[in-house]
Amino acid sequence: MSVTGRCRVPHLLVLLTLAFGGERIEAQRAGCKNVHYDLVFILDASSSVGKEDFEKVRQWVSNLVETFEIGPDKTRVGVVRYSDRPTTEFDLGKYKTREEIKEAARKIKYYGGNTNTGDALRYINTYSFSKEAGGRLSDRTVKKVAILLTDGRSQDYVLDPATAAHQAGIRIFAVGVGEALKEELDEIASEPKSAHVFHVSDYNAIDKIRGKLRRRLCESK
Repeated sequence: MSVTGRCRVPHLLVLLTLAFGGERIEAQRAGCKNVHYDLVFILDASSSVGKEDFEKVRQWVSNLVETFEIGPDKTRVGVVRYSDRPTTEFDLGKYKTREEIKEAARKIKYYGGNTNTGDALRYINTYSFSKEAGGRLSDRTVKKVAILLTDGRSQDYVLDPATAAHQAGIRIFAVGVGEALKEELDEIASEPKSAHVFHVSDYNAIDKIRGKLRRRLCESK
């Protein structure tokens, strides 16, 4: 084979990979077209996570957002990070396009501190899905969903605020990393626990559950 021919083959493979990758993403989005969410990520930004692993968290959020139909009348996305206290990174109503959300996700701040998961659950229940935050409370077809990601034991109680959130109609997925406690993830997550609790060994593995988490999200509950 000539040098030119050898060069063409890798180039063709790259083009095919990009083409099929794009088709796969479009197919994934199509599967969720009829399910619109007010979707809030609750991200553990405590000291146990560390700056390097928090960068993987930012990318994970950006990757998950990629497969949803985003728009003011489709899925809206908000982010809350927490350590000593919960803080809104951006509200549900702030960004209108997928690219805006992905760009904002890549800039989520990391501060360190304690792991007060209970406070974060209380916060999203009282504020993050409210009309002030861009929540669509009057639209019954829009489902309220929260995805909580944590890598350690909470330093406050999670059961009561999680129960209150469930009773308010918020469907919660709990993703645990490393030493996160299975019992605590069960307290946080919605029923059935088998569909709403995920656990991975470390932050390098969180992207491996993205497809499964997304499929569960797109299933009608």
